[in-house]
Amino acid sequence: MSEAMTNDTGDDGPSETVRTNVEVDRQLWRQVRAAAITDGKNVSEKLEEILRERFEGSDDTDDNEDDS
Repeated sequence: MSEAMTNDTGDDGPSETVRTNVEVDRQLWRQVRAAAITDGKNVSEKLEEILRERFEGSDDTDDNEDDS
């Protein structure tokens, strides 16, 4: 699977955002899209909110950490 990431400016300089493609379960995508519409946001804004809540809003640094 190939991965391509570019910034919004189209040049090679630093950017605050990244554009990428992901594959998501269709039903999950519909739920995120519906939540975005309900909140008056676009899907990108809603996804960023969800990611921030998950990664900035918790003290968990590694969910895959072995507890043994």
